[in-house]
Amino acid sequence: EMNGARTSKTEVIEEALKRLNMSDRRKEVLMVGDKEHDVLGARAAGLDAGVYFFSQAVTVDEALEEAQIVIDSLDGLDVNYPVVYDWEIIYDDTARTDDVPVDVLTDCCVAFCEAIRDAGYTPMIYQNKKTTMFKLDLERLTDYDFWLAEYNSEPTYYYDFTMWQYTSEGSVPGIEGDVDLNISFKDYAE
Repeated sequence: EMNGARTSKTEVIEEALKRLNMSDRRKEVLMVGDKEHDVLGARAAGLDAGVYFFSQAVTVDEALEEAQIVIDSLDGLDVNYPVVYDWEIIYDDTARTDDVPVDVLTDCCVAFCEAIRDAGYTPMIYQNKKTTMFKLDLERLTDYDFWLAEYNSEPTYYYDFTMWQYTSEGSVPGIEGDVDLNISFKDYAE
């Protein structure tokens, strides 16, 4: 239980590694953070770190604005795993993204990823299988690594992907509630 004795993100991450029995197996752990302190703490603890951005862009201009926000927020941070574009359909709601056509969403992915690449980072696209199959022109996205979200004991998606989120109901000692669990088939830190 976190009792306030740890005052820095590095101390919290070190405690989590200890509880997971992973202190001596750091190369097997990846911290994907969306906040500056997550990245700083992970890197200080010797972990790899990447970031993702949850996008709701409906135009290329919006995707480019989002990419610039990410690039600006990464200034001075040691991110050695991909910068991920996470665009998702909002289910059970009326969202401005509901009717984004395939070509526009694909254009947004390309624009975001190219801006990230131009800034010196490794871009990646995160999607679930259904959105990928029906909302993206995959032939136009082959220059980017792909992080698949498909919750099964084994993936049924038959196109290339380098990371796989295989459950949203994972359990990690020391963390209350369900967590996403992922496997990376590529070591981006090399």
